[in-house]
Amino acid sequence: MNCSRFLFRLTVLSLAVLTTACSPNRMIGNHVRSYTIEHALPVILKSNDVPVICHANEGMGPLVMSFTQFGVETDMMLAFGLAGASICTENSAIEKELWSALAERQGWTNVAQDARLAQQLLNRDAGIRQVRAYQHTIDYFNKQYNYDFGEGKCPKIKLEVEELLLLVGATSALQALQNDVSSGRLINVDMSIPPKIVHAMACLDNTKWWGFPKSVQAALKVVLPESPEAEAQGWKDLQTATETGEKAGMRLSHATYAVVASIKGRDDQLRDALKRFESVPKEKINPDYLLLDELAEIVIRHFADRYWMRSVGHRAPTENFSKFWDEKEQPSAELNGMLDNM
Repeated sequence: MNCSRFLFRLTVLSLAVLTTACSPNRMIGNHVRSYTIEHALPVILKSNDVPVICHANEGMGPLVMSFTQFGVETDMMLAFGLAGASICTENSAIEKELWSALAERQGWTNVAQDARLAQQLLNRDAGIRQVRAYQHTIDYFNKQYNYDFGEGKCPKIKLEVEELLLLVGATSALQALQNDVSSGRLINVDMSIPPKIVHAMACLDNTKWWGFPKSVQAALKVVLPESPEAEAQGWKDLQTATETGEKAGMRLSHATYAVVASIKGRDDQLRDALKRFESVPKEKINPDYLLLDELAEIVIRHFADRYWMRSVGHRAPTENFSKFWDEKEQPSAELNGMLDNM
């Protein structure tokens, strides 16, 4: 009798577990995940409409989070989603920064201070989302590969989308650090992250991913140089990375170059980064990853706007922002020939 009761209870428990595992909510969540990664993500990556993408991620975030309680793997979707959702917030912070700089030039002290405070709060909000995107990336690789992000041997990554996740997670962490500094350290991001990012980038094929992994590694050489020689090599590696990116039709490494030049206060290198970026024809950009190049352009334009505002009192022009105010127009070859014949 006791044995029969035991078997009955075991059967009921097994059915309960099976029912939970195959619950409608979990099935729906897994379908949403599969559809998002296999079908929606490739379309999103081909888009150049950044505001639509970031606002869509803001709206879909709570839905994706709700599936976690049913055992659906949501770390990948949340990492991509939070990284995307941070874009519009970060862009708003950039606008406040420019308004603050302009108001300060005009002597509008109260307006400048207010815009600066608004900027810091927006930097904080963007950075928090980026930290969360990074954390979901860490969680994903820990659960799927038992890999501690940026430590030990690289995992044998099976899927290309997982490589993209590694790249996006690392980028989010670096952006979070920048936003933390711009906010006045309102987030207090762990400063041990950069070396982990550098190690994690070694897990990606540099040529396949447009020179971006090497640009991140070079950035640390320049920002935290071990020696003058190491810093000089870092600058060369950053420039080489932009050349790799240009051949592949992707300009993420150009954005890294500009960020490092700004951090180091090197206007000569910043100008070089802007010129390299704008010299790449739009038709050469990889159409399958148009969104990532568009994000790189937002970063580049931010630094161009900041540089123009600081130097001449207004943001960069809508086009030819790397044709600077102090550069003389060079005579065309045809005009030179006419002058030679006179």
